[in-house]
Amino acid sequence: MRRIKKALAALAIVCLFVPCISLVTHAASAELRFTDPSTTVGAEVEVTAKFTAPVLMDSLEATLTYDSSKLRFVSGDSATGGDGTVTISGNGGSATEASFTLTFQALAEGTTNIQVSQSSGTDATGVALDITNGSSAVTIGPGDPSLITEEDGASSTESSGNGPQVEVNGVQYTITGGFSEALIPTGFTKGETQYEGTSCEVVTQEAGGQTAFYLTAADSGESDFFLYDSENGTFSPFEQVELSQDRYIVLLQDDGSVSLPSAYQETTLTLNGKEFPAWQNTDNADYYVVYALNADGQKGLYQYDTVDGTYQRYVENTAASSEEESGSSAGGLWGRILDFISNFLDIIVIIAAVVFLILLIVLIVTAVKLRHRDLELDDLYDEYGIDLDEEEAAKPSKGKKKTAAVKGGPKGGPAVRKPAQTAQIDLDEDDFDDFEDYEEEEFDDYGTMEMEDLDEDEFDEYEEDEADEMIDDLDELLSRQPKKKRSHMEPDDTFKVDFIDLD
Repeated sequence: MRRIKKALAALAIVCLFVPCISLVTHAASAELRFTDPSTTVGAEVEVTAKFTAPVLMDSLEATLTYDSSKLRFVSGDSATGGDGTVTISGNGGSATEASFTLTFQALAEGTTNIQVSQSSGTDATGVALDITNGSSAVTIGPGDPSLITEEDGASSTESSGNGPQVEVNGVQYTITGGFSEALIPTGFTKGETQYEGTSCEVVTQEAGGQTAFYLTAADSGESDFFLYDSENGTFSPFEQVELSQDRYIVLLQDDGSVSLPSAYQETTLTLNGKEFPAWQNTDNADYYVVYALNADGQKGLYQYDTVDGTYQRYVENTAASSEEESGSSAGGLWGRILDFISNFLDIIVIIAAVVFLILLIVLIVTAVKLRHRDLELDDLYDEYGIDLDEEEAAKPSKGKKKTAAVKGGPKGGPAVRKPAQTAQIDLDEDDFDDFEDYEEEEFDDYGTMEMEDLDEDEFDEYEEDEADEMIDDLDELLSRQPKKKRSHMEPDDTFKVDFIDLD
């Protein structure tokens, strides 16, 4: 019975927790696709926008942009707009597909695109859709320009504001006005300026005052913004890169102010079909440095990572560049040595550490051996009763002569030399005069002794006597020493001093 109650209680707890479990749902993927029609100048053309999703759709909305110099919006299903912008909105009618037909009139020859600036939608359950946006390419061929009329009866040429002809990189362009507000780059505002005496519509950066013209290619009919340099009167491609929601950079041409270390090699970087000067890092080919204008109107260098597709401000490593310059200025053998050290610094550090460790081990082993030798010598001196300190103290002072010799030693032992006592003798000049009376003849007798007067037997006898007195065994010599350690100045030592009376 108790087991049944426990089981029912556990089941009740599980039932209570089930409603609390949240279900994670993912947004369904939807697509917004367009047709790519062809037409002629002056004729009307229909562009179909189609939403598709794997689930039932409830609400849909999208904002489209187009080139108002090439197309003029006429009408559309659930669509409103003009002057370069069209907004479509509606509902899917609880279906998985929804179509919208847009009608435009072709104004000029060429190929132009209709693009999606933003889109949103929800499914039947109210969950937002993840929409993939497409674009439409409209091809416009030769036709009848007389069919082109504006609502107020003005011609399309006046509306588009076609202006002077300019040349950019060998291609002829026409300065065009009447562009849509949706085409204005972030951070720029629409305005007017004078070019060769003609008033032209331009966009100007609010922070830095940089100006861009809207140009249309004479051969292809494609239109885009181009930066204008008022100092030299030249145009360059315009490409804006968004870094974040309110930050961006506009790539610039080199105006001669770019200075980079020698590790960066000048090259070109192509973005959206436009070429810009760049400098590639030869040590790491994945990184480029570009010259750009930021959202604050300041010009500077930015590092571009081709792997992640990101940009960040380039800060030059002054220490590394100065070291590189100093290394490059040093030529010959010294320069090669510096290059070798910089290239193999880690290996050199390892070798130096190993050499230092070996020297340290050698020093430790040598110190231990010397210590053991000193201990062995101390044990040997203690064993034979040798006192080095007393022997050093008993040595006569430098420059003094011994005036007495020890004639006897301890009884039964060999003769031991003892320090002599110096006698104080007073000498006058008269004492030295007595020595002058000696004549050289008295000493000549001694000096005329020849070695031949000495008999070899005498030498042999002397050598035998001396040899007999020598002690052959070291142990016998050591056994004769007293057990008590004795110094050189003990009472039982006797010595005799002979004094010479010079009077």
